[in-house]
Amino acid sequence: MPRTKFATTARRIALFSAVLILLALVLHRLGRIETPLAIGLVLTGFAGAGLALISGIVAGIVIWRKGSAGAWSAAAGVAISLAIFAWPASVAPIFFRLPPINDITTDPEHPPEFAALARDRPKAANSIAYHTNFAEMQERYYPEVRPLILDRAAEEVFDAVGEAARRLKWRIVTEEPPQADGTAGHIEAEDRTLILGFTDDVVVRVENDGGSTRVDIRSLSRYGHHDFGRNASRIKEFYAELRARLDATVPTAAAPRGKAKARGTKVPTRARKGAQDPAQAPRSGAGPAQPDARRALPQKGTRP
Repeated sequence: MPRTKFATTARRIALFSAVLILLALVLHRLGRIETPLAIGLVLTGFAGAGLALISGIVAGIVIWRKGSAGAWSAAAGVAISLAIFAWPASVAPIFFRLPPINDITTDPEHPPEFAALARDRPKAANSIAYHTNFAEMQERYYPEVRPLILDRAAEEVFDAVGEAARRLKWRIVTEEPPQADGTAGHIEAEDRTLILGFTDDVVVRVENDGGSTRVDIRSLSRYGHHDFGRNASRIKEFYAELRARLDATVPTAAAPRGKAKARGTKVPTRARKGAQDPAQAPRSGAGPAQPDARRALPQKGTRP
């Protein structure tokens, strides 16, 4: 039986697209290629998967009508293409459920500003200017994203902020501690997503707020118009880690009375019931001492 060319084309294009997408994701995660190039390769792979799917469907129709060979190749092309499209289909509910935001901050009126990262970011990256229309969507979908007010000194909180950022594996770009004149402290850092390795920019501001310390944070996606909720999740994770660091720095409570002892002093052992005081214990071979009795002298024998 003659073999339809659509079946072979579907299988080959589907395999090529799968390898292209996988290679682009791996190289991007390892930092070998830039994000725009990786996105372009992935989109090319999706286009190839769509072409393979159409070729597989056409091959199936030809095989059904003319009885041509190539059913397994057509089926393989369709199956691989559907597997490729299963990935974006799995995140489609999140895409439609969450707002198209790529910039989240705890202070929409005066968001923390990027300084060092503004100079180092690629030209193709998203703008660092905060869009005011994000504030309304953030209030609607992420009402729990609020500033953190702490009854701690600003210097102490700033140190805990830096430790929390390092524990979260952020790459800190610059650190400016708060000043005595009231100037707020800033920490700018980069954070990469776990699987795909997309880089997001983060800035944390620490400032005195009327006897307490206020911590604001801003998380901005470097690429893309939709963050799939990642920036809000990052802020929540950071606040949780910051609270843990601050709780770990609280001095331990003093021990209850009667349990603490000074270094180098011996605590007398409590005598068991019925035991005698070692200081008052009789020597071996002597009976118990009588409180008021005098030791009897040996009587001499009387002469006859």
